[in-house]
Amino acid sequence: MLDCQNNSIPLNQTNQFGRLFLDYISNSDKLKPFFGAFPVLESFSHQMDEKKASFKNRKVLHDALLKQYEGLELHPKVEKNVALLLNENTFTITTGHQLCLATGPMYFIYKILTVIKLAEELKTKYSSNEFVPVFWMATEDHDLEEINHFYLFGKKYEWQPNNKGASGKVQTDGLKDFFANVPDCPTWLVEAYCSSSNLAEATRKMVNHLFAEYGLVIIDGDDKALKSLFVDHIKADLIDQKYSPIVKATSEELEKIGYKAQAFVRDRNFFYLTENARTRIDAVNNELQTTNNELQTTNNELLSSEIEEHPERFSPNVILRPLYQETILPNLAYIGGPGELAYWFQLKGIFDAEKIPFPILFPRKFATIVPQNAKEKLTSARIEIQELFQTEDQFKGLLLEKLQVEKFEFENEGIIIHSLKEALQTKATKADKSLVAAVEAEMAKINKGVSDLEKRLNKALESKHETELNKLQNIRKKLFPEGGLQERSDNFLNFYIKNPTLISEIYQAFEAFEFQMECIIN
Repeated sequence: MLDCQNNSIPLNQTNQFGRLFLDYISNSDKLKPFFGAFPVLESFSHQMDEKKASFKNRKVLHDALLKQYEGLELHPKVEKNVALLLNENTFTITTGHQLCLATGPMYFIYKILTVIKLAEELKTKYSSNEFVPVFWMATEDHDLEEINHFYLFGKKYEWQPNNKGASGKVQTDGLKDFFANVPDCPTWLVEAYCSSSNLAEATRKMVNHLFAEYGLVIIDGDDKALKSLFVDHIKADLIDQKYSPIVKATSEELEKIGYKAQAFVRDRNFFYLTENARTRIDAVNNELQTTNNELQTTNNELLSSEIEEHPERFSPNVILRPLYQETILPNLAYIGGPGELAYWFQLKGIFDAEKIPFPILFPRKFATIVPQNAKEKLTSARIEIQELFQTEDQFKGLLLEKLQVEKFEFENEGIIIHSLKEALQTKATKADKSLVAAVEAEMAKINKGVSDLEKRLNKALESKHETELNKLQNIRKKLFPEGGLQERSDNFLNFYIKNPTLISEIYQAFEAFEFQMECIIN
């Protein structure tokens, strides 16, 4: 069982987040030109009015979702939420992620739970409206090295798929043998992958198993009917190059006030998507082409016809995927982590140009799960959980203090050495000024020797407490793999295997509008 009496730590005290993100959640005036409404409960009333006035694609969205769910039994709450999308008073709250194997790192789970909690809290406040939590599967992403592995009990489990291209189309061949080597892997998870023909289908089954009871709706943007709604925007980018100047100008403004633009802006922002490849569209000698020559044209009319007839072949990159999302969904807020929200700050100008409401950028929840036995050891050593978030050197100093490890101070010796140096310099000056440099050199050697001796003596004192020091330092290392947050490395199976109610218990611990690190005892 998780202890929901968790410790909450302000994000600016965790030593884990960059200035851009921290400035945003503190509502810095510098950043206000780069986003719409700030993520507070009261902002959603106006956001709903704006979205209701501009969104017209409910029937297409509804029908596409029903088609995508074919062959998968819908949970009553999911079925209800899909039907509700036909209602003009229904809105979505969205997050998205790559098709990480077995969910990948823990924050995959936290993003989805944030979406669910926010939708519920909005329903409490605005009861005459409906709010549907949505998970956007990034099926068109093609960076397979980012998604083909996960970390379980400190070991990396990595799968090498046979085919390349967009991740959603990658076949699941070989995953049965792969999961056979994963200890205590839940049967339902293995079945989700082994009963599916590709990663898109497998991910839908996996996420649906974990979150269908909360009414989570899963959407795949790789859909001809949905991309048909985006045809004008595809043409605007590839033929007119409408968007890149806007985003480049915004990126320059961000950099002028001291922030680094997160996403690189290209002149054209689409890939060409085929069954086995996703290749960038570039202009070479006035000819639009892909690196594999699947697409080559200098004729805008032919390109326009290709876009109209086969919009599913055009895949937006990180710059235009958000615009596509907001075109096809009645969306109010996008939930993301620091890196994701950073590139959204580059995009407000293109939303303004298209008169599409810019969604509220909502920080996802952050959490660290602390094993019960680790918590007991920390309590015994009088270590507070929030103190684990100090830097490695700070934490070691704290341990030495808590364990009452004596430390030799060489302040008096330093004064003596300094006095000796002054005395020798005075004598050298009287005898021969050219010898002053020799005095400096010899005294530098003495200083270094004393400094090295100080380290050795203090190390000897520490060694008397080495066992206890190592035990406590190892707790921190396990909670911060490679010095980073647990949630960015460990897979949820690290805790789920022993506690199958993990998801519902984290859900109970989360409050959407509290932007802080939750430390939960497991």
